[in-house]
Amino acid sequence: MASEVQSSNSTIQNVIQNNKEWVTEVQANNPEYFTNLAKGQSPKLLWIGCSDSRMAVDVLTQTKPGDVFIHRNIANRIPSEDLSALSVIEYAVKHLKVEHVIVAGHTSCGGIKAAMSNSSVGILDHWLRPIKDLYVANQQEIDELPEAERVDRLGELNVIQGVNTVSKLPVVLDAWKEGRELYVHGWMLQLHTGLLKDLDVSVTSPKQVDNIYQLS
Repeated sequence: MASEVQSSNSTIQNVIQNNKEWVTEVQANNPEYFTNLAKGQSPKLLWIGCSDSRMAVDVLTQTKPGDVFIHRNIANRIPSEDLSALSVIEYAVKHLKVEHVIVAGHTSCGGIKAAMSNSSVGILDHWLRPIKDLYVANQQEIDELPEAERVDRLGELNVIQGVNTVSKLPVVLDAWKEGRELYVHGWMLQLHTGLLKDLDVSVTSPKQVDNIYQLS
């Protein structure tokens, strides 16, 4: 049944064919490529971004398989109680020993737009509630902006909040205690230009984290 669906669906057929052509091209240039790839990974970067289909991490950063460990969800949220996000961060920082954690949002984010509206989006209402709270907390600043800039500003504030959350996690603080170099960055992908914007909110040491979060 699965093979029949694939053979009758042009979208799926194209994906499978593209994969075969890519494998053929890679092997022609480097016959040992996949043998070496299968041996393991040692990425330097952890990317926490939005699930938006336009945020193709490898394309926009020109990185290769094995270069970036990736976690994505709607509106690139990092709840401190989300076991999925926390597991990814724990594994990346503690076991893969990445050197950079990048929290990345993007302009014109549908999740951010939804959080700013009164329209229900089903189960996403629960997921986006903290972003609504973030909007309320910064409403005066955001509402003073031209309407076209409001969604992107809330998106930036959401990224900044994510950076703050990551930098307070025990696994991150423990890495700094061990003397490891670990940097937490906040970026925004500008969809209208394709360029990444550094929000200049990087946290590079426990000195930038309030003492109350540093557990013993």
